[in-house]
Amino acid sequence: MRIRGFVVTFIGGLALAACASDGASLGDATPLPSGSVPLPRPAPKFAATSAPVIPTWRHVPELVSAQQFDQDKAQCTKVANSAPGVGPPEVKFYLAFTNCMRSEGYQAASSL
Repeated sequence: MRIRGFVVTFIGGLALAACASDGASLGDATPLPSGSVPLPRPAPKFAATSAPVIPTWRHVPELVSAQQFDQDKAQCTKVANSAPGVGPPEVKFYLAFTNCMRSEGYQAASSL
C-alpha cells in the first residue's frame, strides 16, 4: 500500500509541476498557425461487400406458391429477429434467417 501511495503522490506532483510551469521548458517552440491544424476525418464508410448479402431462395424439391414463400419468409424473419447470441445484429440475423430457410426446405441461389 505504501508503494501505491508513493506512485500516486509522484504522478500527482508531476502533473502539478507541469501545470504550474510558465512554459520556459518549451524553449523556442512557436505556435502552429490556425490554418495548419488538422481537421477531423470523416467516419469510414463501409463497403457494400462488408454486409452479408441475402441470397435468393428456391424451394427444393418442388416449387411452392408465392404466398407460401412469403409466409415462410415472414416466419423466418420473425425467428431471426429474436435470435439470441453475441456479435453484430446483422450477422446474427443472417445466420438465423438462412438456417431457418434451409430448415423450411429452401436452397440459397447466390446472386453474386
